[in-house]
Amino acid sequence: MGQRSALHARMGTIYRRRALSRRLSDPRAIAARAWQLIAKKSYCLVVTSGEEGPSARVVAPLRPRPGGEIWLGTDPRSRKVEQITRTGRCLLVYEDDRRRACVTLECDARIADPTERARFPGFWRAFWPDGPGPDFVNIVCTPTAMEVWDGLAVIAPEPFGRRTARLERVPGAPWRQVESRAAGHPGARSAAGDVLGAGDL
Repeated sequence: MGQRSALHARMGTIYRRRALSRRLSDPRAIAARAWQLIAKKSYCLVVTSGEEGPSARVVAPLRPRPGGEIWLGTDPRSRKVEQITRTGRCLLVYEDDRRRACVTLECDARIADPTERARFPGFWRAFWPDGPGPDFVNIVCTPTAMEVWDGLAVIAPEPFGRRTARLERVPGAPWRQVESRAAGHPGARSAAGDVLGAGDL
């Protein structure tokens, strides 16, 4: 083992020892950390399912509403509108390299009804000069499950560092932690498979 490799191995051992002593396991604390990360990020990935498989693109989500709804804005002719209209589901993926953290939200998704007040930040007039009109819609994402990994917090269930913490909830209920199924388990499916549907992948 070279000098650099030996140093990295030592750093990994020190990190493991310290992280294991302060790991978060309370679902409320895990969910709170996840929402803190989400609130700080200007962009995320939205993943939808099309006839040729998953499609991912970077979007600028609006800040979560009370209760956890996350709204997006887009052109009604976009692929994601067509795909969400068909499946009613999407994934939102947030990443923070500095914290070595990521959050994946599995969401029920819908196109906002025209009777609902549009959520439209002023800067978006760069893309819709006349403001929200027939060429603008909001997508409403309601998280039903989240998978969280955070190297600083520390959110890393057993086997340490190799699995995310998975939380689920039903509307009006608190988040509850459920065991993430390991790869190879007869019932195991990826987060994308769970939310987009195995037949869509």
